Formats: sequence, C-alpha cells, structure tokens
Amino acid sequence: MSITLIDVRNPKWQTLKQLKFDSDGNEVKDSDGNNILENVTDSDGNILKVISCECKWSHLGDNTQNWLPFAADSRDTEQHGKDLYAALVNGDHGAIAAE
Repeated sequence: MSITLIDVRNPKWQTLKQLKFDSDGNEVKDSDGNNILENVTDSDGNILKVISCECKWSHLGDNTQNWLPFAADSRDTEQHGKDLYAALVNGDHGAIAAE
C-alpha cells in the first residue's frame, strides 16, 4: 500500500520519556506515589526526540479527514515516517516549535 502525506500541521519537538525502574525492575514512585518518568536515551547516551504533529494521510481518506496525531521519528520502521521526519527537519513544512 502506498502511503502519501496529504497535509501536516503543528510540528513540535518532543523528548521521549519512559517509566523509571529500579534495579529489581520495580517502578520508581515519587513521595506522592506518582510514577517517575525519565528521558529515553540511545546507546551513546543521547536523549531521543521525535517531532509530534498532526497529519492527514492518503490511506486514511482525503483532505476532509480529521487531523490525527503522529510522532515523526528518524528511526521509524515505516518509510513514510522517516520521510516525514526528514522533511520536517529540512523545514519543508515550516518551523518546528520548541518543546
């Protein structure tokens, strides 16, 4: 199936977060009992970010479809996700808002 971007709006950088676990694999909580989130890093210790945005895609309808949230990521398993990330970083769809 061919997937083509129809439109994109509101690109914004977003740091990936994950639940924090202790060395025994238990979720770490703060003093109020809330989960603690920590930044996701790659094997070199770099913080991983994606570009959150809203998209319309050809395989989901025409330009009258509702906007859907999408996280554009250079590591996406799908080519259309990688292509969108590259186009956003290149400025093809305007400036990317800060987090």
